Amino acid sequence: MEAKTFDLISDLPGLVKEQILVHLPIKEAIRTRILSSKWRHTWVSIPELMIRNEDCLTCSKNEELILSTKFIQFMDWVFQVHSGSILKFSMCSDHFSSRAVDRWILTLSRKQIQQIFIGLDRYKMPSGFFMSHTLTHVYLEKCTVKLPAKFNGFKMLRELGLKYCIISEEHFEKLVSSSPFLENLSLELFNDFNMLRICSRSLRKFDFWGEFKYIHLDTPRLAKDLAKGGSINKLPIKFEKLKEIKIEINVEDQKEFDLSLDLFRSAPLLEHVWIKAYSSKTIASVVSANSFSADSRNYLFECLQTVSIFNLSASESALSLIQLVLVSAPALKKVVLSKINSSVFFNKLSQIEKLSKEAQIILC
Repeated sequence: MEAKTFDLISDLPGLVKEQILVHLPIKEAIRTRILSSKWRHTWVSIPELMIRNEDCLTCSKNEELILSTKFIQFMDWVFQVHSGSILKFSMCSDHFSSRAVDRWILTLSRKQIQQIFIGLDRYKMPSGFFMSHTLTHVYLEKCTVKLPAKFNGFKMLRELGLKYCIISEEHFEKLVSSSPFLENLSLELFNDFNMLRICSRSLRKFDFWGEFKYIHLDTPRLAKDLAKGGSINKLPIKFEKLKEIKIEINVEDQKEFDLSLDLFRSAPLLEHVWIKAYSSKTIASVVSANSFSADSRNYLFECLQTVSIFNLSASESALSLIQLVLVSAPALKKVVLSKINSSVFFNKLSQIEKLSKEAQIILC
């Protein structure tokens, strides 16, 4: 019975064998070559390699864990013998030889690597890594990222994740903006930026965990998808320290309008707001001037002090926006409106009951 079972395993199709091996650490995958002659060469063409911390560490005489010379030689042999493409590679270690890893990453770039995860403390990504034209998924943890002068972007990149990484504001912005198909971006406590600037026409999902003084998002597709998807207030996100925000709003689009309100609700200490308003006549869902009543305002802008609205048209939707601010901001001091020339609009504006007695409307 045992012999028959073993024969069944040995006779598995090649693709099935590869799928079994890609879920094993590299050492265990290679050990399968001793099972039988039918397994002997299977590992040399598997498309995924995974190196765990325990694979490459041994105890030295002083009982410190180090990356052993034997393991480096073993991995050099693996890359030399491997005969196919390596589409996915992951390596996570607390101790490593940077020269050896540099050498392996260079080999990977020649093996049509598509997905890579590197988790190495204080490891500086080699310049050759940024010349790869096949990468679709990149996840870096605890690494130092410095783009070479000739970096022209990852032209196939779809997902980028940076965790506890060191990278300059300039290089981060270039890394994102020069990846034309980037859709998913995740950041976690990776740097102390003064300004987090993200410019991407393709980005659809952005996750981050950390603190930034200023955030600039030029991500039209992300904003569009959020508006289609519904309320940001449904997501587990709070801007507990956010006090100032600059935002662009289509005042004729109810979904975009509601999305902006959800963003404001997520910033309970918000004090200053700058709004660049615009309108699109193609939007069917127009914001109603009677959308907000005194009973439903719930002090949306509890700490708000100043609001500046630019490029605002004299429409019912525009009136609705100003009305919302006036009836739901008890600490409001002034509302600055620019480029509005309509006596009818001014008359309607003057009839709105302000929650804050100190609030002034300034026209310029």
